[in-house]
Amino acid sequence: MMRLLWLALLAFFSSNVMAAYKDYSFFVNDADRLCMEYGKMLLGPVGFDNDGNPCSGKVESVRIRIIDAPADESSTTGIYLERPFLIIDGINLDPVEKKTLTDLHNEINQVWLPVLLKNLGYTPILVQFTETVRTSLQENSKVLSQLFSFLNHNRYLPFPGAREDGFVVMGISQGGVIGRYGAYLYDTHRGSIDAPIRLFSSLDSPHQGAVMPMGLFNTVAFWANNGSSSAQMFKDILLSKGAADLLVYENKCDGASCKSDVNTKGRFLFEDYRKAAEYKGFPTVLVSQGQLKGFSPEHKNNYYHLERHVEKGPLTLGSAVSRMHYSENNGTVARNRKKETTDDAVLDDYKGVSKYDFIQGSTYPFAATIYNSLREGFYDAMPTNMKEKVFLFSIKLNTYWGADELTQDRSTFIPTVSAMDMKCNGDLAIRSDCGFTQSSVGFPFENPGNRSTATAAFAVDPSHPRYAEAISGRHIELPLESTVGKSVLDGMKYDLWRILCEVAKHDYDYELGQFRNPKLIGYFAPNTSCMDASKMPDIINNVGLYRKVPFAYARYDYNIDATERETSVKFSVPAGWKKVATWNYGENIQPNTSFEVSVKVDNPKGNWMKAELLVCRLKGCSGHLQLNEYSVPVDGKKHTLRWQMPANDGALNGMHWFRLVLNSDGGDVTVSDVSLILNTQSDQMVPPNIGSASIYPGRYEFFPWTNEVRGTPYVDELGAGLEFAFDKARRGVHFDFGNAVSMDDYSNLVVDYWPGTCQRTIAYFDSKKLTDANLDNGRLQNGFVRKILPLSEIIDTDVTPHGSKSARRLNLQSVVPNERCVVKSITLQ
Repeated sequence: MMRLLWLALLAFFSSNVMAAYKDYSFFVNDADRLCMEYGKMLLGPVGFDNDGNPCSGKVESVRIRIIDAPADESSTTGIYLERPFLIIDGINLDPVEKKTLTDLHNEINQVWLPVLLKNLGYTPILVQFTETVRTSLQENSKVLSQLFSFLNHNRYLPFPGAREDGFVVMGISQGGVIGRYGAYLYDTHRGSIDAPIRLFSSLDSPHQGAVMPMGLFNTVAFWANNGSSSAQMFKDILLSKGAADLLVYENKCDGASCKSDVNTKGRFLFEDYRKAAEYKGFPTVLVSQGQLKGFSPEHKNNYYHLERHVEKGPLTLGSAVSRMHYSENNGTVARNRKKETTDDAVLDDYKGVSKYDFIQGSTYPFAATIYNSLREGFYDAMPTNMKEKVFLFSIKLNTYWGADELTQDRSTFIPTVSAMDMKCNGDLAIRSDCGFTQSSVGFPFENPGNRSTATAAFAVDPSHPRYAEAISGRHIELPLESTVGKSVLDGMKYDLWRILCEVAKHDYDYELGQFRNPKLIGYFAPNTSCMDASKMPDIINNVGLYRKVPFAYARYDYNIDATERETSVKFSVPAGWKKVATWNYGENIQPNTSFEVSVKVDNPKGNWMKAELLVCRLKGCSGHLQLNEYSVPVDGKKHTLRWQMPANDGALNGMHWFRLVLNSDGGDVTVSDVSLILNTQSDQMVPPNIGSASIYPGRYEFFPWTNEVRGTPYVDELGAGLEFAFDKARRGVHFDFGNAVSMDDYSNLVVDYWPGTCQRTIAYFDSKKLTDANLDNGRLQNGFVRKILPLSEIIDTDVTPHGSKSARRLNLQSVVPNERCVVKSITLQ
């Protein structure tokens, strides 16, 4: 009952999350350029290339669906691309029904992927090729590389962050092979200022080939040669380039004789494709949906047995027989027989070694599919009430099943080692026994080195929710199309967690100490193991949704009429370090939450802006916690900023207020979408060590908090230093380290200053602790006053990652008006 309720809820959700989208079709013109279609003429589609030149072609090559893209009124399409995440569809083996973008959209909605990606800051783009069977993998890969080039720069779909954001790619099944080769072609030919491939990933893709039962092709070919139109269509599919080049078994026909042999030499996947597989220009994450247990799953040796006969008295007037088997010793793998009237029977016994049928890997019900198709065909040819007309008489015939058994409904489709592109002793694993014997024990999934061509390669290992199943699950199984939908969804969550975890790792900018994509903050950490399911964020567990709380109080310093009632507030901010907005949470700010705001800058007076967040005890913001400083692009686009709160319990007790600070040359600013995001815990990493023990003089710049605070060079008979003049109490300056740094190797901060100055100045890192850190009462040494401050007293380790002595800036603040502080040096000891 609970399972049925869960499936009903999932079905309701997946049918009600079709976000706004726009579809675009593309074709290749006679000059071999990709063009966006805007209409059709008698001879084919017409459109424009990326430069706006008109072009025409013959047929559509590829189509895309851009889901919930941000709006851009200046764009001819009304949208622009922000961190595009391309999802490339796999092969369509249905000879009758053509798969559409809506079909693909409905499929991925079952695993809530579009809403998840959107809420993580990406623009989902579905990619679907018009022909995946008769068009070769190479041809579609080339078209994909042209699509990357078009999206990188064109007049219709702006991509303002192309160079920084690049493309994230996920190929599904065959789409992973096309996606990897297409990404390789694009990345090896793009210019240095073009959008890079940030990361390529694939979900259960046959990088070393796919497997169908060895007897399948012979069976299909036999019935195709004996009058079955549906079998003929499937035979044509299996011999077409898009399908044939994916298979480990190479299918060939010589007249009416057809066979399948293992061949991993001289074919695309094992030759030209290896260039893309070995390419290291971008990180590659490969996920297999097959188990990695070190042995083949238990299975029956007989797939199915079908016999249908028609008789009249002692005469057999017709029969149809089909059997498919598994054999490791060159036994019969397919037996098919057809007899009509009194003619001699047509018989084909095919023998072979079909050990790859059950190599460890994800599965597909090939045997059940061919069994059901042949059973329907046999019955249609010899129905229960079959009659034969002889002259003027209608004679009733006796029809019956001699055998009707489906014993082994499924077999391996995508070998685990193929989807992981695994290597054994320097060679492709599909060519060796290790494809059958490799287990997960000791395998370096997250850093496989020479064991795989990937940066990270994953399988269904003991930590995966589907490892305990007797045989691997179905290839790209969808929850609403499975009898074990909850298990399928749990498995897909785990697969997507591993991909997105690796995406986050490679998004992290270690130099800046932050994610390029702010919406990853609070959900991922760059040092997290993607094998650890306990680190899976709630946004993945909760079908892509997250909880956020708006603020009941909001005020804006440069728009005094605006309050919490406005969701979007505009104002002009002057140059300098300016507090621009205040929000009250109303109670203690919770740990493991994140503050989020969107900022847009128009008519900037310069080419830069920085934003930082103060977390305060009081509205006036005394006793505050100072969080990261982020750069805000001044490009007229809306940009999301997110600050994660400290995870330590009690660290934020007494803090209710947020204060947004903007530092710039001035401009027109729009602040919108302000909220506190709940359940955004992630393991924040300790930052790298500070680059120099000398804060002043040294490499670090200082920044006055207001225009009235002055900082000027100072020289007298004692030497040279830096003089600060604070006109009012609580005014100050800070020395900026550029990003968070660790000072765990040091114990003290040492400040040398001129006697008679700095008496009512305090020093602290990032956030002010409740204890004082005054510079007065130092000791006279070599003509200067030296104050030694223990770092434990001026760094609030309750709010730093893992209690580290880390910070982004050193603050000097006056506690009285008209304070003068002349500093000789500031060093770490």
